[in-house]
Amino acid sequence: MIPIKQCFVPTAKYNIKCPHKMKAEYITVHNTANDASAENEIKYMITNNNQVSYHFAVDDKEVIQGLPLERNGWHAGDSNGNGNRKSIGIEICYSKSGGERYAKAEENTVVLIAQLLKERGWGIDRVKQHYDWSKKNCPHRIRNEKRWNSFLKKIEDEMKPKESKKEMEQPLFIPPSNTAKKEIFEYIEGAHKRGIINSHSWVDKLKNDKLTLSEWTYIDWVIRTRSSEENK
Repeated sequence: MIPIKQCFVPTAKYNIKCPHKMKAEYITVHNTANDASAENEIKYMITNNNQVSYHFAVDDKEVIQGLPLERNGWHAGDSNGNGNRKSIGIEICYSKSGGERYAKAEENTVVLIAQLLKERGWGIDRVKQHYDWSKKNCPHRIRNEKRWNSFLKKIEDEMKPKESKKEMEQPLFIPPSNTAKKEIFEYIEGAHKRGIINSHSWVDKLKNDKLTLSEWTYIDWVIRTRSSEENK
């Protein structure tokens, strides 16, 4: 989970910056087209009197929220359409020059969007470009580099459950030879066919070299124990 720092627009400016209550249905992605930090982007947004506003600015170091998520923002260029009235606006910083700071800001945005989607039970179809609402070339860097689909893929990957460190560190079971692997395969497959083990996943794991040492120790114990009980 990525931390979110809140620096909200004053309520006295709600009539300018976020006059309408909102139940969000989408997330809209923008590039700032300049090289200011997230803190400076939000400070400028909440202190000026322009009718331009967005919910988050993301840079290489932090995420800052400038509008409550239950209020609309003016960021999508579609007047009172779904972009402005029903979407959460996210600005990715440092897009003018690009480089390492921008790349990290984009990575942080991927994490933020995945977090927002999971919190709401939404799918990747809820993520839109500024372009989708008003045909503006934004997010300009992602669009110009033709990376929108890969950007969405990164969000989808971020939403997938992560393997625990313990699971990742489990040593694999490596048979001493191909002959031994074939014999063990037949041993587990035979136990499955006889109903001693219910799941075929052990066979598949061995076949694909993904069976861990602890899994092999366990399944061997199960087969031996249940075979012994059958023979009593």
